[in-house]
Amino acid sequence: MLSLKNITAGYTKENMILKGVNLTVSENEVVALVGQNGSGKSTLAKAVMNMVPHIAGDMYFDGEGILRKDTHAISKKGIGFFMQGGVIFPNLNVRENLTFSGANLKDREFKERWESIKGYFELFNNGRMNLRASYLSGGEQHQLALAMVLMNKPKFMILDEPSAGLSPANVKSLYTALDQIRKNEVNSMLLIEQNVNAAIEFSDRVVLLQEGKIAKEKLSKNLDSSEKIDEFFFGKLR
Repeated sequence: MLSLKNITAGYTKENMILKGVNLTVSENEVVALVGQNGSGKSTLAKAVMNMVPHIAGDMYFDGEGILRKDTHAISKKGIGFFMQGGVIFPNLNVRENLTFSGANLKDREFKERWESIKGYFELFNNGRMNLRASYLSGGEQHQLALAMVLMNKPKFMILDEPSAGLSPANVKSLYTALDQIRKNEVNSMLLIEQNVNAAIEFSDRVVLLQEGKIAKEKLSKNLDSSEKIDEFFFGKLR
């Protein structure tokens, strides 16, 4: 569904962060992008959404070129973007956040989407719809941000560090929701994740980004031990 060809991108022309990245994500596939801080993972996500000022190469979604399209147009093509930290409107309540994210939907469409997604998240089962979003816990804010992405029924999702800053219990809850979302809503995703074990368990394929370049990749099912994970990241163990 998503194809990146020789993508070079950065915030200044003199300091490109991505350096010739080639990456594909097929339909019904979750690809996990891992790597150290500063390797360019979040920049790659933002480059797909045309949120980086300097981008060269080619990008295709569903066979259509999207390199020169603006962020709104890319979203309308069907790519949902969960930004690092989870973007919400803290001064609005939960219901208002969802209403804002689904503002382009007709009333009937909005109700249908709400009925479709509300069961994935514990947040919506505890009477907090009128609570200001800033009063939610970190885990609840991530749930809300993810629900907001889903309101527009994306065909593909980019998840940038969805578990960042969450407790182990909240990480488990989040990935339980993502499992259901993958089964019922969106079956193709690019997952950027520092939690390597969560990334491997949830994905079909793991790609390692180092210094703005794809270093290697492997099927997730072949990374089933700590020794194999260490070898993937650091080369063969002595």
